[in-house]
Amino acid sequence: DSIDNNLQKTVLEKIEKIISDCNLLVFSDFNYGCLPQYLVDEIITRVSRPDLIMTADSQTSSQTGDISRFKNMGLLTPTEREARIALRNQQDGLVVLLDKLRERSSAKNIILKLGSDGVLLSMQDLKNLPQTDRIQALNSSPRDVMGAGDSMLIGTSMALATAAVNPWAAALVGSIFAAHQVSQVGNIPLKLDEVVRELGV
Repeated sequence: DSIDNNLQKTVLEKIEKIISDCNLLVFSDFNYGCLPQYLVDEIITRVSRPDLIMTADSQTSSQTGDISRFKNMGLLTPTEREARIALRNQQDGLVVLLDKLRERSSAKNIILKLGSDGVLLSMQDLKNLPQTDRIQALNSSPRDVMGAGDSMLIGTSMALATAAVNPWAAALVGSIFAAHQVSQVGNIPLKLDEVVRELGV
């Protein structure tokens, strides 16, 4: 069940209190009732500003989610299954699927996670038009895929929040985060020095 109205109000008040000091807001929804639609809509409406990047992921595994309910995000990162469930679409090809998800959600950038096949990107170019590309999986011998999607979401989101990084480079950073995450057993937080070493900087 969704969290009650008082708790939703408390969450909203806390976000409003700190959001002026933030340049990134990430919705990571595991569909256990912590982010009911009213709360999501209120957060988006109240905190939106041009310099705030908002991104979202909505897991559909043990629960059923709808990634398209996060409107006007700078980034969505669904799996193919999550995109198809949200759109109730099992027949269209991946590029058409991305186009329809973008139309429904008004997302600027979408990364469609394809497991061992890497990711399919639909990113805005300098004219704000969607361009499609692909990044192959960067780790051909994963030890444990737990946390890969979360690492992709956070790595790409953090890079997008850096004004000097374009969406394509941000997606590559997220892919490197995910590749490093699957090289270890367990959903273990990534360490800065490890990520820097992976990036080669």
